[in-house]
Amino acid sequence: MDILSRKIGICKKCYHGFPKEAEENGLCEICKTPLSEETCDYCNSRNIFFSELIFLRLREKIEKELIQNIKFHNKPYLSLYFRIGLRKKIRNWRKKQYQAIVYISSNKKTLKKRPIHPCKHIIDYLTKLFGIRAINPFQKVSSQLQSGKSYRDRFVHAASAFQIRKKYENKLKGKYLLVDDVFTTGATINELAKILLMNGSESVDVLVMTKGKQTTSNH
Repeated sequence: MDILSRKIGICKKCYHGFPKEAEENGLCEICKTPLSEETCDYCNSRNIFFSELIFLRLREKIEKELIQNIKFHNKPYLSLYFRIGLRKKIRNWRKKQYQAIVYISSNKKTLKKRPIHPCKHIIDYLTKLFGIRAINPFQKVSSQLQSGKSYRDRFVHAASAFQIRKKYENKLKGKYLLVDDVFTTGATINELAKILLMNGSESVDVLVMTKGKQTTSNH
């Protein structure tokens, strides 16, 4: 392991072989989906409960492989790669006074196989940067997984898959930053943002490590 890999999770040779960061021109200011004639089909087709989303990398082949290794091959150190440019990405959020970083933990079965959260290095960095704590106010009430479900079924399932923990019920206030690994359909993230708002949160921003390459025709 070289010096660079200790900082960003991958070696120098791999890093220089990775594609450059994608341009973000022509994207919706809220969900970062490509615009269609200056309108966002994604936001216009449903109620969006988060204020703004930022993704660290588009989900290309390499990003998919990294996420797979982080989540299913117990290599959490690879998430350090997604910290590259993080401070610059969220520079406009630095002035926001978040109450806490919010995340959702894996279920008990998954925790036995993967005790370290996929976004741990990102969450740890953000808690230090903002000087706030990280909390998991959600309880999953469905044993079903989102993966494998159709686009429509993901939204149907997400609507009843989570609830607020009793200790946080109607006790949230201020702004929160929700952190997750992947934004695919956005069903889970949007539902979690809704739960936060319903329990007192003023607003919710979202930070994800990767985002799928959606096109306007997917909505």
